[in-house]
Amino acid sequence: MSNAARPVKQQPWLLRSDLRLALVTGLSAGFGLLSPIPFGYYLPMTTAAVLSGSYGSSMKLGIQRLMGSLMGVLLLLIFSRCLELPLALGLGLALGTTRLLGGALGLKVGYKVGGNIIVMGWLVHNDVESSWGALRLGWTALGIVVSLWAARWVWPSRAIPALHRQFADLFDTFSSELCLDADVLRQDHPRRLPIEERRSRRTLMLNQLNGLRQQLQAAQVELGGNPDNHPLHQLWSQLDLFASQLVSVHDGFRGLPAPVQSPRAVRELHEQEARVLDNQIAMLSQLSEELRRPSLIDRLELPIRALQNAMNTQLGDVHQLRTVLEHATASSEGLVSEQRLRQIVLRASLLGHMAMVTKDAIPGLAGLKPVLEKR
Repeated sequence: MSNAARPVKQQPWLLRSDLRLALVTGLSAGFGLLSPIPFGYYLPMTTAAVLSGSYGSSMKLGIQRLMGSLMGVLLLLIFSRCLELPLALGLGLALGTTRLLGGALGLKVGYKVGGNIIVMGWLVHNDVESSWGALRLGWTALGIVVSLWAARWVWPSRAIPALHRQFADLFDTFSSELCLDADVLRQDHPRRLPIEERRSRRTLMLNQLNGLRQQLQAAQVELGGNPDNHPLHQLWSQLDLFASQLVSVHDGFRGLPAPVQSPRAVRELHEQEARVLDNQIAMLSQLSEELRRPSLIDRLELPIRALQNAMNTQLGDVHQLRTVLEHATASSEGLVSEQRLRQIVLRASLLGHMAMVTKDAIPGLAGLKPVLEKR
């Protein structure tokens, strides 16, 4: 189909964030006008400037506006009252100082607010600039609080729940792939998947992982001004690393030839490998279930009890797998070619590595205190 024939996706004329901005700003304007405290019109001005599509971006804009307002009021008092410079010289120096301090503090829009306060306070509110500055700071702070409350509770962004669902969907995909591998190990005459099907399944997982990472960038905005230190960011980083390691291990597992079911010791080894996969599937399913819980956003952690029992069972089966592997390799010498024997050892080693990766990566078991549930 040509590009001209493709339907163009129409952007909506009105978004929920636009309705929220209009509603909150309108209510703020009414409250500010009805309030007996003067200069209440700065309340809707603040909500209109700060309230955006997400909580994190609103937090950043709020911090910028508050710092710029505080800087503007202080510089206004210093240059107009303390130094008593001529209007032209004092106003120019005050605005220049605002720009320099704004750059030093990393303000991208806050210094403009500070400059506006200096001009308005010096030229319009010169007689009451001290009280005017204090009241403007108060209305600005209240507007920021109202904006953050609206961003969190009035039609909030769904970026974080969507990210958790994508993580859960990815681990469900891993579970279905491991379930297929376990079925192959239990078959009397196992057959390897065609290369086209293996490629398509791997491409599906990689597409899910890439889509998840794109959603991760949108979700990080919701964590506020310092997302790297947020517990959810640490949780997401660990889950992303875990998913990447699972993809690598599974690529090696799928790259091996179809297993053989003779002699009997090798068949018993494959049965033990299938049990290890069953435990891995159970753990991933439990992890997916926990990620889908809405309470994860508020708790900022995964419960350790939900995964501890499954992990202990998995480690026990991996220990048993090593014993069965030693017996199988010793019993199969001379009955199985050296190349096939190396493949048998490699398959068992990959399963053991998958279990160790899971033990180290599952939140609550890797020693990440900000993510641990202490109970």
